[in-house]
Formats: sequence, C-alpha cells, structure tokens
Amino acid sequence: MNFRLSIFFSLIFASMLSAGDVSIAVKVDSENKAADSKAVEKTRVHWLNIRVTNSTGSKLEGLTLKWKLYAANLQRGHDDVIVEKSGDMNISVDANGRFADITTPKVPFTYTPLHSEKSGTSRRATYKKVDESGHRYHGFHVQVMNGDTVVGEAISNESLRHLK
Repeated sequence: MNFRLSIFFSLIFASMLSAGDVSIAVKVDSENKAADSKAVEKTRVHWLNIRVTNSTGSKLEGLTLKWKLYAANLQRGHDDVIVEKSGDMNISVDANGRFADITTPKVPFTYTPLHSEKSGTSRRATYKKVDESGHRYHGFHVQVMNGDTVVGEAISNESLRHLK
C-alpha cells in the first residue's frame, strides 16, 4: 500500500512543478576539426554540457530534456538561422539541490569563410572573390519538459525561441 501511495503523491507533485523548481546551466564546448591548417574549409565541432538542478524536496522522474543547436546559413542571398541538430532524452534528478549532468553528442559545423583565390602567376595574377558558404554555429535552446509543461529552459539568444 505504501508503494501505491508514494506513486500517487509523486504523480500529483510532478504535475504541480513550476518553472522555478528546475534550473538549467549550459556550457557550450567546441574544438577545431581541421586536417590541414591551410585548408579553406573550416570544421568546428560543438556540443553542450548541461546541468539540470532540482530544488524541490522530491526526486523528479519522467522528465524530458530537449535540445537544439542552431547554425547560420552562409549561402549568398540567404540570411537565416536553421536547426543544425536536435535531440531529446529522458532524465531524472534527485531531490534537494541535486543535479544531473548531461552531454549532448558532438555536432560538426562546416563552412568556408569569405576569401579570394589566386590564378595566374606574378605579373598576370588575378584574384577571384569566393563567397562564404556552409553552416556556422549560431546558438542553442534547451528545455526540460514534464509532459507538455516546460519546467526549465536555457537559451543562448532570445531570437531563437520561435524558430522551428
């Protein structure tokens, strides 16, 4: 009987979670993935180290962590931000200020910066401008969900909030 009561009270308590009960701290890590330092094309890998802290008096189970990494689309004529990679995972966090540390998968962002290329030799050399292209890291959005309710959120830039 005690087991059933504890499940009942945990379900009632979980439905009463508010946005202040779960806090999220996000650290963006990155590294270069260049095989040749003189190569024009750049690849930079980004991932998130997320700490979800539970300030309530009971363990939170059945939460969903949703994350998105955004990229700036560097194609000429386009000035938009797109979702490069997203994911979600089920998490649980112990009570009384305990936390859970989560690391997202590494996501490569490959782009070519604006540059010029030389053709010809010395006196007759000409330079041709090459536009930037590819996807460069732009930001992140992380949410902790209890069913359909957002109980914690972290975002790198408020303009990313309404992007799909």
